[in-house]
Amino acid sequence: MTWEYAYTQDLWPAMVSFALTLYLGLFSWRRRKVPGAKAFAIGCLFAMLWSIGSSLGIAAVDFSTKVIWLKFHALWQLPTVTALCVFFLEYAGFGRFLTRRNLILLSLPALVIFCLMLTNDYHHIIWKSFFIEEYITAEYGIGTWASIVYANLLGLVNLLALLSLAYRSSKSRWPVAIMLSGQISGRVFYVLESLQNRVFSPGESVFLVVGLSCTAYAFALFYFRVLDPVSMARTVVIEQMADGIFVLDLQGHIVDINPAAANILGMPPSYLCGRSIADVMPADSRIDTPLGRIELTKSEISMGLGDTARYYSMNLTELTDGDGDVHGHLLVLHDITGQRQSQERLMKQERVVAALQERDLLARELHDSIGQVLGYVSMQAQAAHQWVVADNTEKAAPILKRLAEIAQEAHADVRESISSLRTGAIHEWAFLQALQKYLDYYRTSYGIEIELLLPKASAMDDLNPVVGVQVLRVIQEAMTNARKHGGAHCVEVAIKQETDYFHIIISDDGIGFNPAHVNPDDGKHYGLMFMRERMAQIGGSVTIESQPGSGATVFLVVPLDTWKKGSAV
Repeated sequence: MTWEYAYTQDLWPAMVSFALTLYLGLFSWRRRKVPGAKAFAIGCLFAMLWSIGSSLGIAAVDFSTKVIWLKFHALWQLPTVTALCVFFLEYAGFGRFLTRRNLILLSLPALVIFCLMLTNDYHHIIWKSFFIEEYITAEYGIGTWASIVYANLLGLVNLLALLSLAYRSSKSRWPVAIMLSGQISGRVFYVLESLQNRVFSPGESVFLVVGLSCTAYAFALFYFRVLDPVSMARTVVIEQMADGIFVLDLQGHIVDINPAAANILGMPPSYLCGRSIADVMPADSRIDTPLGRIELTKSEISMGLGDTARYYSMNLTELTDGDGDVHGHLLVLHDITGQRQSQERLMKQERVVAALQERDLLARELHDSIGQVLGYVSMQAQAAHQWVVADNTEKAAPILKRLAEIAQEAHADVRESISSLRTGAIHEWAFLQALQKYLDYYRTSYGIEIELLLPKASAMDDLNPVVGVQVLRVIQEAMTNARKHGGAHCVEVAIKQETDYFHIIISDDGIGFNPAHVNPDDGKHYGLMFMRERMAQIGGSVTIESQPGSGATVFLVVPLDTWKKGSAV
């Protein structure tokens, strides 16, 4: 064995394979944190050693040296195939199956063949003999054929994994097709080489088995950016995200979907792709697909009935290029079932709390009005009874007359309270209608002139019923005070809107009073205290201006954000 080498043109294909595997290995290693990149880099390392052995075997002069390099390059063939199998499994999304135990089992046959090659001189399981004609060849033993069978089984695994990826993701079909072409062509030429069908020279054979496959992989890696971490991260996020993603063309046909979208509709991707989005979505989704555009007429949809119903928000985005031309649409379905259920529970709790608060306020109002009236009636009735027993009708008559007046006033108060409390179902309740109805009743019942001043009609839209009820109660209390305590003949209710607030002004022409002499906490003026409490509950305020002999004006201020329908109170 002389270890002498001579140049031959057959070296070039093998050296090209060496350069390709070296560059791809370095490229992949720099991206080794991307799933599959490290396995691909290791596979390129083995393929590079394979190419080096082939190149040196071609350049070797004597027979013994050629045999050594033939054995050397054969050492790395099955490890290359095994490492690339790991790459394909990770790239196709089956990395979860590559546990430490499974990796050991997958690598064990390659390790056994490797050891058998190193010890072949003792058992001749891999090679029985070597001889040279135009090129050096070998008579293979059963171990070689076993390794070829195992390598092709791994190729079948690669094929199934890549086909599965192509089925699940239409964007991966071209790179999958290119890598499969490299895989199949490399294995076909490898089998032909193993059968010693010398159609090609050793250098050409190495290029066809290693270099051609690497060329296909390089095209997939660079043109389709298979190992680009940004592109892969986007793909992984879209594939794993809980939101349903639909990629639509300009006619509204489904081009691609993620697994979550298929699960939401309960249909396989193969059935959905190519169909119109309007045909596969629920009938009440109201998705229109006029030519060249897609329109959503509602932002939420529901699927299922009863307790199993799921609610989704819909968001449609145009897919445009750098020039602003629209090439399709992206429809996203976001599950808001949990939010809807939380909102419903919160609304139920708010209704319970509001009912309890209303009962408390009603109890205190009854104490202030009916309770005090009944207490006064009880004392006066006892006094009248004593005078009647004493046969003093002159003293009893005015007391009885006053009792009759008090009873009439109490009856009027009760009727007014009942009218005020009859607001109707909260979901059907409208502030302006309820206010107008109350003012009409007030005008008819007491003969007091009422003037209502409103802003533009549009400014009063979308009012929160919960807030509106509280504001109406305060207006009713102010109107009652104007009638009972102010002796008013005319009342004006004005509603004004500013940038951030609504202002409600209730003014009357009654006898007025001095607000400085009124203590709302003395137990005699519950009405004023209730007004302040109600406004505080909705984040508003109440202010009273009055002077004896010049009427009274009540100013209510409500934040605009609180007033809007859907706001939390």
